Amino acid sequence: MSVDVAVIGGGIIGTSAAAMLAERGLRVTLFEATSMGAGASGRNLGVLQHPFDPVLAPLYHDSMDRYRRLAGEDGGLDLPASPVGLLMLNADADAARAQATRLAAALPELQPSFLDPDAVALAEPSLARGFAACRLETGHPIPPAAATAAWALRAERLGVDPRVGEGAEPVVEGGRVAGVRLSGGEIIPAGSVLVAAGPWTPPLVDATGGWQPIVRTWGVTVQVELDAAPRHVVEQDEVDAVNRPARAAERAAAAGEEAEPESLFSMASAAGVTTLGSTFLPAEPEPEPIARLLLRRGAGYLPALAAAPVVEVRLCARPQSLDGRPFIGPLPWAEGLHVCAGHGPWGISTGPGSAALAVESLVAGSAAGIPGALRADRFPD
Repeated sequence: MSVDVAVIGGGIIGTSAAAMLAERGLRVTLFEATSMGAGASGRNLGVLQHPFDPVLAPLYHDSMDRYRRLAGEDGGLDLPASPVGLLMLNADADAARAQATRLAAALPELQPSFLDPDAVALAEPSLARGFAACRLETGHPIPPAAATAAWALRAERLGVDPRVGEGAEPVVEGGRVAGVRLSGGEIIPAGSVLVAAGPWTPPLVDATGGWQPIVRTWGVTVQVELDAAPRHVVEQDEVDAVNRPARAAERAAAAGEEAEPESLFSMASAAGVTTLGSTFLPAEPEPEPIARLLLRRGAGYLPALAAAPVVEVRLCARPQSLDGRPFIGPLPWAEGLHVCAGHGPWGISTGPGSAALAVESLVAGSAAGIPGALRADRFPD
């Protein structure tokens, strides 16, 4: 049986895009090789948060509007009515003040404010003393897999056929998509194919290996139980330390220590569980040693982590694009072949808005409505 659109990938992009396509009356089948939200869409920090990028901001705002409408349905998505706030912690008060000043100029919508160590202790008594912060008006904590599960439920209610446990790849004949080939060899005819398979997208859409703008960065998070979890989302204000293992090795060598992978302390709490993150590693690690590292480092910010019961250690590969922005829309070498992937850490925060752009482009048969900085055909330029 043929379908109008085959969607490959059961993460936040694939599930929300499938639902939006079905809303337009199209026959849609969604193919997911393992389980819905098996990757970063179900193993993230658990917070909808502004991406601090003016190009991605419209995707975030559109996503939040769609989440609010989705939360009004019986889909199990409990979305906070207003942001809980994000504290960017820094041991250097002058640096925290400068960060607040910089962000006030760049992103006034986030209402950046400087908190001295006393104000931080008043706002979050469980944090270690001595940290100043830049506070931002953003952050809607949700359980990590809740957004994807809600979109998957909506898609199924709209008539999307979910083929979970069924791997698929596009079939291109004569420069045009003909359908998808399942892992067992069966071909399902389809008018269009949307690949939203996160870091596994490039080899699916281009077997020649010529289109490789998305790489995998591996993240480990730890879910713990805390008697008094911070109300805010909290984060280490040293983002330049992320994803730079060479610098980490140099620093460790200079100190005469064995090099350890760098990590960024971040934490969000929802539904009684706190998620601690995270790493941005170029190769798949053993998760348990990384989890112990995160807990040890995290205790320097939140002392209760030293004795917190661990609920689960989670590992996933994030789809990190080379320029930090997703690739959305039609690919030039095969008519009817579309992509939406490469969101890095901003998948659940900007995913539904990205999916909406991909759906509009697919239905219109044109990438005209997609900003140039997000178009799938911008690489290679």
